[in-house]
Order: sequence, then C-alpha cells, then structure tokens
Amino acid sequence: MMVYLFPRLLPSAAKTLREAYLGKSAEELRSSADLSHTAMFYAATGGVRLPVGRLRDLRAEILRAAEERGFPASHNRKQAATFDITVAEILHRDSGIIPAEAVAGDLWAFLSLVLMPDVAAWRYSDLHRDRVLGSDVTRHVFGRLWWRAHLVHDSEAEEGDLYAALHILGESAFDQIYARRTSIGGSPSLVRGILRVWERIEVPRDEVRERDLLRDLLMRVLRLQAFVSFDSLTADDLDEELGRLADESLRALTGRV
Repeated sequence: MMVYLFPRLLPSAAKTLREAYLGKSAEELRSSADLSHTAMFYAATGGVRLPVGRLRDLRAEILRAAEERGFPASHNRKQAATFDITVAEILHRDSGIIPAEAVAGDLWAFLSLVLMPDVAAWRYSDLHRDRVLGSDVTRHVFGRLWWRAHLVHDSEAEEGDLYAALHILGESAFDQIYARRTSIGGSPSLVRGILRVWERIEVPRDEVRERDLLRDLLMRVLRLQAFVSFDSLTADDLDEELGRLADESLRALTGRV
C-alpha cells in the first residue's frame, strides 16, 4: 500500500495564522482556505508526498459534511455530534493518514489552519489553541476524530459496519478513554470490547450517571490490566471479562447486591 506524507505546518506559522483568524467567522475564513502554505513541510522519510488533488478532495468531502449541517450558519449540539461521526469516518477511511503520521500535531495544524480554517472555525468558533494548533492531538478539531475512528474501526465487520461503534459513545465519554490512551487507548481491540459491553449495559440513570459508571469501569480495567493481557483474549472471552467488570461497577455505584 502506498504511504503518503501529508503536509505539515511550522508551529510559529500556525500560531500566527490562528491569531490572524481570531474573531473571524466561518464565512470570512472560507477565502483563507488553501492547498499549500509557505511554511508547510513534510516528514523527511517514510513515503511520498500526498498529491494536491487528494487534499482538494478531502476538503470538499469534509466541507460537504459541514454544509449538510448548516455551514456556515452556527450548528446545534446534534449537528455537531453527527458532523464529528461523519468526519471521523471520512478522515480514517479516505484521507490515507496512517498512525505514524497521525501523532504529528503539525499535520493537524495544517488541516485546521490552511486546508480547512473555515470548517475549524465553524466547529469551534473560539479557535481555542488546543483545537487548531495540534499541541494536543486528542483535542484537535480533526485529529481527535481520526483517533476516535481508529480506536473503534473493526476490520472484521461487514463493510457498512466498520465504524458502527462511533455511535455508541459521545465526545465527552471518549475523552475518558483518550485520557488513558497510553494504556486502554493503546489497544483498539480493548476499546472495541469496552464499547461492545457498554452498548449492552442498561444504565439506571436515576441512580448513576453514565459518565461516572464509565469512569469506574475504566479504572477497574486499568487495575486488572496489570495482571491480564486483554489483547491475548478472544473476543468472546474479552467481552465476558469486561462484562463482569461492568457488573461490578454497577453494583458498586448503585449499592445493589
């Protein structure tokens, strides 16, 4: 498979562009979108430079997803959530970005500040530095979506269900997994197992918050991870083990025997 290198943006230029864009609307920033920048660069080795046409197609696809949800007019929470799910799949399925490239904040800074500044401003109007500079990829407007899709992508599922798990947890819940990305988040199979079990849990919302339940479950997974190699388990055994932990979390938080 051909490995393409995406353009990246020097940090100093990224900061300058962000400052220039502050206070501007998505519509105003439409004319600032470009396929290149004088301060862009590529990784020295590992592949060939991405053809400009692929960048143009990626922008068109993501811009279309935004327009379907009212761009450039402001979005509501539901529109933002469905946009995130759609773009997560687009980025992971169609962009050609590989994990070795996806850890580079400079790559994501290029996408948010050069290729799609209007879409970035539409999604996060304050253009918070974490959302556009790539200093924390797990909070970046686009970077977090690629990683979200990467963690849930199930290559063994049927074609239409490869990213089905994107619909199970929202952004705030995924943040809890991102926060543990060096442990839980480092194992896509474990994440998919957690999502499978989570989808089957009937949460008594009058007794416990979903966020608290997920946090407790993740802490139990972390403790057991010191003794159990989750990646070596079959999917059925993994689900059984995680289901047991989920039951323990429910009993602990609800006081049920």
